[in-house]
Amino acid sequence: MRNLIDRMGGIHFRVLMLVAGLAATLMAAQLVTDTVIETRESQNERLSEALSMTNVVARSLETQFDYLELSEIENILSSVRARAKVKQVIAVDRDRTFYLDGDVATPVILGIENIDEQTTALETGTVAHSIVEDTITVAEPLLLGGSVIGSIAIKYHNPDFATVVVPIILSNLYFSIPILLLGMMFATLLVRQITGPLHRLSESTVAVTGGDLDCDVPVEGPREIRQLGSAFSEMIAKLKHNIEQVYELAYVDKTTKLPNREFFRKELTRAIRRSARHQSTGALLFVDLDGFKKVNDTHGHDCGDDLLGQFSDRLANVLRAEDLIAFKVANAMSEDDGADHSNDGKNRQMLARLGGDEFTVLLSDLREATDAATVSQRIIDAVSDPFVVNGSEIRIGASIGIAIFPRDGSDYQTILKSADLAMYQAKEEGKNTYRYYSEELNLEASRRMIIERDLRIALEENDQLELYYQPKIETKTGEPKSVEALIRWKHPEKGMIQPLEFINVAEDCGLILPLGKWILEEACNQINRFEKLGLDLSIAVNISTAQFSGADLSKVVSEVISKTGANPQRLELELTESMAMQNPEMALHHIRNLKELGIRFAIDDFGTGYSNLSQLSQLPFDVFKIDRSFVDMLTNSDVEHGKIIVRTILAMANNLNYETVAEGVETIEQLEFMVEYGCTFAQGYYFAKPMPEADYVKWHQEWQKQGKTGVADISRKVAA
Repeated sequence: MRNLIDRMGGIHFRVLMLVAGLAATLMAAQLVTDTVIETRESQNERLSEALSMTNVVARSLETQFDYLELSEIENILSSVRARAKVKQVIAVDRDRTFYLDGDVATPVILGIENIDEQTTALETGTVAHSIVEDTITVAEPLLLGGSVIGSIAIKYHNPDFATVVVPIILSNLYFSIPILLLGMMFATLLVRQITGPLHRLSESTVAVTGGDLDCDVPVEGPREIRQLGSAFSEMIAKLKHNIEQVYELAYVDKTTKLPNREFFRKELTRAIRRSARHQSTGALLFVDLDGFKKVNDTHGHDCGDDLLGQFSDRLANVLRAEDLIAFKVANAMSEDDGADHSNDGKNRQMLARLGGDEFTVLLSDLREATDAATVSQRIIDAVSDPFVVNGSEIRIGASIGIAIFPRDGSDYQTILKSADLAMYQAKEEGKNTYRYYSEELNLEASRRMIIERDLRIALEENDQLELYYQPKIETKTGEPKSVEALIRWKHPEKGMIQPLEFINVAEDCGLILPLGKWILEEACNQINRFEKLGLDLSIAVNISTAQFSGADLSKVVSEVISKTGANPQRLELELTESMAMQNPEMALHHIRNLKELGIRFAIDDFGTGYSNLSQLSQLPFDVFKIDRSFVDMLTNSDVEHGKIIVRTILAMANNLNYETVAEGVETIEQLEFMVEYGCTFAQGYYFAKPMPEADYVKWHQEWQKQGKTGVADISRKVAA
């Protein structure tokens, strides 16, 4: 029934109904026209017959009327009256002295009704006739010598409309219906030639609307329909191409042609659901390249993109080809989120790029959680060989974090976060390795988030952060000539927080730049306060990697100097040798610009960075700071080796005309060795711990009261 209703509502049925309606209308019009014409012709024939008969009777009666042969006249009229079509016949003389009607029983002189037509014939001498309903009346004058001597009037039967029309209609129908049927058959065939292709084209349209862009579009039928089908087919091809382009832009990484973050999110979500449904185990590998930023900075982003492409190719080769979920396969799977893909194969794997140098590998249906470690090690081994980019060999590593689901999380965000935390743990433990997620990492991440939140508040409120100062003692005079500014955080609830607890967090979350600027401004303000107190002191400030690698370091420091009005000659900036060697050209640019203002530069932790001494010597530093690890060697079991290293560093610094600072001096033996081999300054707990401003001023004043020099005097001051 439904199908019948649909067909009745279709174009084929409607066109047929239109054709049938037009044919029926034309047939009805033709039928009416033919009926009217034939009815009129029939009426004219009857009238002509009546006129002819009346004329014959009139000519027959004219002689009898002349001789008044009434009996003969009556016989003639009687024979006329006997005819089936005649209703009444009346003959009268000119003066109406007698009336004859063909009935011998009727007196000839009996007056009867006057017939208007007969009166007209008598008066005018012409034939008169009328047609009224079922009667045709014809009256003709009887003439003798051109004069009217009488008149004959005959009334004939005139059939009613139905009697005349019905036979005519039936006759026409017998002829029209076969023609109509033949026409309908021909019209049906013709309509099929038009509506058939349209119907099939309509079915293709419905299929495309339902999402089937691979359906066949018929190109058939009349020229116009073929053109329509061809245009529709081209439109579908363009639509399919555009959809593929849009899908690729939305779900494919342009650089590596791998699935991107959004596509991976959907696939991981499905994998987690399947894992919960089938009580299976899966893993997420979060892969981050070690040293990729340096490649971008050194070789440019185009080379970096080339490296990412090569890296993704190696990862794809590491993952078993038969288990790798190709993009198109995953795309097809994504169309039915609720489908059960449990039989699609074991150990299905998917590789995606989240962004930057971050990649993810999805491992579904693991036999054991340790299988993820096997894949991770294969990835690390695969990237151990150098990459060739623009003819240069580049070596990078890969740090991998592993999260197992559903153990380490039951949703996309939790699993990704767990793998990310494990990846950072791998980086902190030496890079180019892998680590599994643990709850301890989550607790550490929560702690770091709290530190980040509170540190932001501390920077905004500006009443929790404070600089502590540790003196550097000039070994020749025993006088403090400089201090190192060290940041401290007085948390309103947790008390004093040491730098080791929040500096790394600040570097990771981007707060190191505003924190470094705050330290620089506070140190410059402290320079002014020391000068007001009459203290001849310079202040050393540690510069972070983020600050030094920024192109605007010179501008920032100059603005701080201008804002605070501090004497730039009393400001010393400390940076590690690894920072200086990361980009020697930028380091030289910063150092030269700031030294023009009078600012001094020191290499912190010298001897630990394994730097190129030839390059290092080209940078115009003022101070070498000997790392505390070498100073500690002077009093431990490896004392002789430590003495050789420290003497070498001091000799090299003296030959390069650098001042030297020994960090971490805690014993008289360490101090005596530094004095003996010409170390310029000594810094450490042997003299004083880092102190807030007020405590340091008090300590400085007490120290100066001792008024003596030399190692013995310095030792005595320390003892006092």
